[in-house]
Amino acid sequence: MPDLQNSFSFFLHRIMLSLLILGAVTVVSAHAEVHQGQEIEVEFVAETTAAVPGQTLWLALRLEPTEGWHTYSKWPGDSGDATFIREWNLPEGVTAGDIQWPIPEWLPFPGSDLVTYAYENEVFLPIPIQVPASFQAETLPISAHVEWQVCDLICIIEDAEIRVVLPVSNQAQADQRWTEAFAQTRANLPSSDHDIKALFAVAGERVSFSFESAEGVFGEISDAWFFPENRRVLKPGPLRLLSLNDQHIQITHAQHRRIEAGLQEVPGLLKIADTQGNVQGFLLTAEAANADNLASLTALAANAGSSGNAGNPANANLLLIIVFALAGGLILNLMPCVFPVLSLKVMSFARHGETSGREQKLHGLAYTAGITLTFMVLASILLSLRAGGEAVGWAFQLQSPWFIAVLIYLFFTMGLSLSGVYEFGTGMMGIGNRLTERQGYQGSFFTGVLATVVASPCTAPFMGAALGFALSQSWLVAMLVFFFLGLGMALPFLVLSFSPRLLKFMPKPGQWMETFKELMAFPLYATVLWLLWVLGMQVGINGMVVVIASCLLLAFGLWLLQQRNTAQGFWRTITAAVCALSVGGALYALTLPQLETRQLSVAEAGSGGAAVAAFEPYSRQRLDELRANGQPVFINMTAAWCITCLANEQTTLSSAQVKEVMDEMGITYLKGDWTNQDPEISQILDEFNRPSVPLYLYYPADPAAAPVILPQILTPSTVVEIFRQNS
Repeated sequence: MPDLQNSFSFFLHRIMLSLLILGAVTVVSAHAEVHQGQEIEVEFVAETTAAVPGQTLWLALRLEPTEGWHTYSKWPGDSGDATFIREWNLPEGVTAGDIQWPIPEWLPFPGSDLVTYAYENEVFLPIPIQVPASFQAETLPISAHVEWQVCDLICIIEDAEIRVVLPVSNQAQADQRWTEAFAQTRANLPSSDHDIKALFAVAGERVSFSFESAEGVFGEISDAWFFPENRRVLKPGPLRLLSLNDQHIQITHAQHRRIEAGLQEVPGLLKIADTQGNVQGFLLTAEAANADNLASLTALAANAGSSGNAGNPANANLLLIIVFALAGGLILNLMPCVFPVLSLKVMSFARHGETSGREQKLHGLAYTAGITLTFMVLASILLSLRAGGEAVGWAFQLQSPWFIAVLIYLFFTMGLSLSGVYEFGTGMMGIGNRLTERQGYQGSFFTGVLATVVASPCTAPFMGAALGFALSQSWLVAMLVFFFLGLGMALPFLVLSFSPRLLKFMPKPGQWMETFKELMAFPLYATVLWLLWVLGMQVGINGMVVVIASCLLLAFGLWLLQQRNTAQGFWRTITAAVCALSVGGALYALTLPQLETRQLSVAEAGSGGAAVAAFEPYSRQRLDELRANGQPVFINMTAAWCITCLANEQTTLSSAQVKEVMDEMGITYLKGDWTNQDPEISQILDEFNRPSVPLYLYYPADPAAAPVILPQILTPSTVVEIFRQNS
């Protein structure tokens, strides 16, 4: 019996001793101070229950902000600073590595244009601790002076000494309290092992990042963000343009006003998300696009599909798109912006009415070549600009006040020539003295060039789908579509030049042509007035007056040049010098600051003084608010240089019928102006695969309902019918 009692006592003693030891270990391993800050808890946690000499101990700095508050990542965003460790206090021989940063969230700041890259919920920041093999103490005390910011509508900056003490053992087990947190954190760490090639280009006021991967990591992604490590790269704001496909991502932002000149590298984090909500991150360094890699960037952008899916024609039948392009180009001849140039072409046909059939055909081919080549050149420039980060679309050249001013000079000078102020002897536009055969063909070619340039503000029916398709395809496919678009526009005159029977109905050359030539000056002057109005919308009244004064200088200079033909001796030299000064002054005016783009109020945009329905300026934020509140919304994307837009506003959107229905149905009218470049409008145009304005959208009251795209040519009955059918 005593033996049994002794055995039981010994067994009980061992159990108690084991419990005491376990209790002591538990006390030591749990000896982590949780700092209770303002709106946040901060502490060190360890992945294992003990530290093992010669092995890496993984700690994590755990930050758990109050609901609605957030902390910041190493990628700075527009505000806030990352959590950082100012100073470590470690036993001799023990060293700490760098913080491993999980992928942050893209977090727009309410009520502002700021975006931060932050952690809204509890976050674990892993840190490797190297414990030397020679370490012999029974415990490992670790402490560090940590600073952090926790923010909601305000920011609180705090710092504290954070401590943890771990037992030292020959082996360690995973601490079950933190196993899942460490696993999830590691899964959310960005990868450096990838094949992604990153380039960036700074162009105009934009900075565009292009990412290419052949490994398929971009397959089925629905969104992407780039977080640069340098704060002075992106302009504050949530606005960005996004283009996605299986092998390529392009992200375009407005550039920071103090972006570093000659920037060659931008390190950062590329974050992508798929349709299931899964997130991946990639650490990389984007290199500046240069002569060697810009061609690659352009090709990638040309192949990039739109991020939107509404109205996406990417899978459309190419033959059908070609038919659309041909029809759209044909209808362009009926658009008012093309009339002045076409009238000159009609006069050119009358002038060559008695030439041989072969010459007529060559004139028709030269005119066709001028149109098709100009379409293809404009398309190539457009694709390159988009690849370089410019938020541009079709008719992009008319968003440049300098280009508008040059067109004004050109049309005004042509009008003066037709009015007899000055006769061009070089065959410009086939007008003036009788041309040699070669000069005549050059005139036909240049007529096609000019017709295309002035036709670009117009988007005819069928043309929008063709352009949207072309800009989402490879360069070769895009050029094919633009070729047929140009062919459609040239087709009436091409058919006329190849049809002797039709040419017989053309009037014979005679004295009437001089009167007709002078009459044709007035459509050109009307075009000048329209372009001046567009310029005034872009740069204001002062810029418009500068160009009008320059036109006066041009007129005076050309008149002097004509007088020089009859002047003698000294006066001939004087008239030539004054003429050169006048023309030089007009050209110098193009460099004046008065021709810089000003910010246009949307109230001025596109209405031309029409009493249209009351509207609000378009913004994505306002659209989202209205949709969330279940309000129907009508969107009008317009521009001052868009003839179709102006015609629709004058004849339809300003009609009492449309305004009454909008009031009756409680439809909110949003208008966006694209007269000058606006990346937010470019974004919605890309979303609906529209290369240019006009774009008309109706969002029904049901927030889940898809938007309805209205035709490009509107009538009051069409608009009212769409509103009522989709109410």
